[in-house]
Amino acid sequence: MLSRASPADPAATLPRLGRHIRWLVLLYLLVLLLGLGTTLVWPGLLAYQPALAGSGIDPAMLGLGGRLAACAALTLPALPLLAAVREALLLCRLMSGGQIFTAEVPRRLRRMGLALVASAALQPVGGALLSLAVSSFAGGPRRLALPLSPDDVGVAVIGAVLIAIAAAAREAVRLADENAHFI
Repeated sequence: MLSRASPADPAATLPRLGRHIRWLVLLYLLVLLLGLGTTLVWPGLLAYQPALAGSGIDPAMLGLGGRLAACAALTLPALPLLAAVREALLLCRLMSGGQIFTAEVPRRLRRMGLALVASAALQPVGGALLSLAVSSFAGGPRRLALPLSPDDVGVAVIGAVLIAIAAAAREAVRLADENAHFI
């Protein structure tokens, strides 16, 4: 008869953690896609975007062209986030399968880190494009805002930390492979 692994068993903990994190990543993906979709359905919510705060522009009056332009501007910094989500889901699959010390893990971590850094760098660009798009389609003078946020810097820092962890994991995998040859 097979015995179930105890909750403290590391061999059971990592796959369980991978499954739980997968649900969290999927929830984030849903929120990200819904956020982009609300631009098309409820453009009035754009008034809460930092690039439009205090501009006096009512985004609720945007037509379809303005909504599409706003959605495109918001999609630009979201694209690297979608790439990071993909890498996170693939990493969760590796964790669920107990494949932690493989060359695939550092590669996924590095790609996630690079995607986060790229997204943080694109946030001000996306905000500037958003302010320009909404002001162009709303009538009146065009405005260009360059929103800078500590959140963007934080995302870039987390991305850089993931890149560093990926380098350490790559070395750990190399050492594990080297040690496996001695046995």
